[in-house]
Amino acid sequence: MNRQFKEIDETIRGLNQSTDAHFRWLVKILRFIDSRNVDLPDVCSKEAHLHCEFGYWLNTRLLEEREDTNFLLDINKKHIRVHQACHNLINAIEEHHQTNEHFDLFEQSLLAFTDALTIYKVHLLQLRTSYDALTGLPLRRILDESFGSMNKELGANGLYLLLLDIDHFKKVNDNYGHLNGDIVLRSLALNISNNIRRSESMYRYGGEEFIVLLHASNDREAVTVAERLRRDIARLETIAGENIIRITFTGGLTRIHQDETLREVLERADIALYTGKKSGRNCTQLINRDLATQKFCD
Repeated sequence: MNRQFKEIDETIRGLNQSTDAHFRWLVKILRFIDSRNVDLPDVCSKEAHLHCEFGYWLNTRLLEEREDTNFLLDINKKHIRVHQACHNLINAIEEHHQTNEHFDLFEQSLLAFTDALTIYKVHLLQLRTSYDALTGLPLRRILDESFGSMNKELGANGLYLLLLDIDHFKKVNDNYGHLNGDIVLRSLALNISNNIRRSESMYRYGGEEFIVLLHASNDREAVTVAERLRRDIARLETIAGENIIRITFTGGLTRIHQDETLREVLERADIALYTGKKSGRNCTQLINRDLATQKFCD
């Protein structure tokens, strides 16, 4: 399964577990007020937000380079306020001068914290639906949303789009069944995504078509990468039940220019892909901006 898809699932699980721990922390507060029979630092010290289980989880995430850091920073700010309001409330209770304001501030901080968590969970779930459940790859919509900024940041250094289509995939489904066809799709997605750099990306375009964004400084380097991936898949044996299935793909490869839209790039890559299929399949067809093509294969 795609590493980004797995990371989203892991984040959702960690968030749910640490949030449950925070509800248990609320019960611990009540026990502390009733009997003082819990560890003080975990409940009402000025740095209690660093000692609770949720705080451990959150601070670990904040040490990582993440695209969702803005959500985590907002949660962190509101998490700290919850513990501060709790600290002030317990001090007021111990000194017997608690007021409605102490309880109201604690309630408001909890609600703000919960709202921040809900916003983040919605973001994660929306992001998760942007990934293909079968292969774990991001879907076209993620590429649509990120293409402009990606091209602006990386296009000058050499960015290529490879549009690939599995050759004669209908025969795979007809001969081995759709369930085994799904195994083939997963196998291809896993193999390619594991054999490109972490800074590169792969997307499920639809059906048996996929998009791979590659970093290369020139056409020759890009073709070398695309051909390596094509040969890897041609050698791959996918075990599906009692069957051993081998496939090939045809790829349309083109450089992404900084002033281009995704639609323009895909239209050009699609022309190259169609040309490659007409010329015999199982090849990489390079196309330039003038629509001149060049075929590469074994």
